[in-house]
Amino acid sequence: MLATSRLLQRFLHSTRALRTLVLLASTMLLAWLTEATAAPKAYVGLFKDNAIAVLDTGTNRLQGTIPVPQGPHGMVMTPDGRKVYVSSDGASTVSVIDTQTDKIVRSIEVGTNPHGLAIAPDGRQVLVGAFGTHQVLLIDTSTDQIVQRLPVPMPHNSALSPDGHMAYVGSQQQGATAVVILDLTQGTQVGTIPLEKSPRGLTLSPDAKQLYVTVAGADAMQVVDLPSQRVVGQLPVGASPHHVMMLPNGSAGLVVSQGPGTLAFFDPIRHTVHRTVRVGTNPHWLAVSTDGRTAYVTNEGSQDVSVVDVASSTVTATVQVGNTPRKIVVQPGPGGQGMPPAPTAPAPTHDTMTISDHGTLAVQGQTTIELEADEYYFKPTFLQGAPGQRLQLEIENESGTLHNISLPEQHLDMDIPPKGKVTAGVVFPASGTVRFFCKFHEALGMHGALRVGDAPHPAVSTGARQ
Repeated sequence: MLATSRLLQRFLHSTRALRTLVLLASTMLLAWLTEATAAPKAYVGLFKDNAIAVLDTGTNRLQGTIPVPQGPHGMVMTPDGRKVYVSSDGASTVSVIDTQTDKIVRSIEVGTNPHGLAIAPDGRQVLVGAFGTHQVLLIDTSTDQIVQRLPVPMPHNSALSPDGHMAYVGSQQQGATAVVILDLTQGTQVGTIPLEKSPRGLTLSPDAKQLYVTVAGADAMQVVDLPSQRVVGQLPVGASPHHVMMLPNGSAGLVVSQGPGTLAFFDPIRHTVHRTVRVGTNPHWLAVSTDGRTAYVTNEGSQDVSVVDVASSTVTATVQVGNTPRKIVVQPGPGGQGMPPAPTAPAPTHDTMTISDHGTLAVQGQTTIELEADEYYFKPTFLQGAPGQRLQLEIENESGTLHNISLPEQHLDMDIPPKGKVTAGVVFPASGTVRFFCKFHEALGMHGALRVGDAPHPAVSTGARQ
């Protein structure tokens, strides 16, 4: 009887322990599931509120704010979404926010007036533009310690190469505005790309061979060829473009323009804008969800965030967030591989394209003619010739902008340097019309055509003559 009682007590004791373990495991599982299924959060820097607003992207409602030192300027997030780094240009620190608790867990001294931040794709390093001390600093995100300092005059925003080895830093030094190229593995400056105006936002093309740069006081985004380290074109996107970035699958680029209050989508191969979305007043920055379906635009003037459905190019929500929203980052969400390609603009046809018309020249019987390339047209625009006629074009670029002549059907793709001359051979078609164009300024109507017989003109713009 005593033995039976002891066995019963042991069973009850073990059962209580088992229940405790089961309860503990269930609680942990529930917490994990809650975290795993929770909607990603967006973090918005409120420049004049000295705070970070936390937005639930599932409900598009504010969850709260996190106080930070004066003037939150730059902001990046680690790829796992667990840490947010915020620079404060009215102070000398970069704050580290734990996104599980939404509290500052560390403050890193980086020197006065820190500006933009950039993070390596693997999340191991954060680059700080220490504007007030004329240097950039590299933070190791595993220790949150500064591991490298390199001189750059008045660094603003930056971009890092896919492997994190190269940094492209916008330098706002008066009279010497430029993109400074740094080799972070060697700790040296390896190039400088002069810019006519002060750089604002920077991002790399999907193949990392080009750099898109927005500059102050311009209506176009600068296209920089990195192998040659020079500006090779401009993409008009609207007055005062500010931030530019790529969709996760690289199918399109996005850029906000402060003047018209728009978000533009552009083709990174053809360098043409194919659609725009009206957002809020004075848009400043943007972020995109992991799956590329949603874009978030901060609007300084209207003090809100526009939530944009990428596929339909429509604003689906507008969220008031606080005073002067600038930078924004969004946590990664589930999925992200099933995104349909962003729609791109169809190739122009002769029936629908708009051309800056600067006249027609009859060239039958001639072997060589002079062609003028300027801002942004060919003159003469239309050349009337005989079937199969071969013609040498002596093309002079009278502008200070890099132009190009492309005729894909004849494998012609030739750049025309600013104030330079080139010679290109073309052949008239057996009948009809064949089009040529500047691949950098196609969107601005810089086209021309070789015409035979009574082929109709493409549709032309009005008031384009100069």
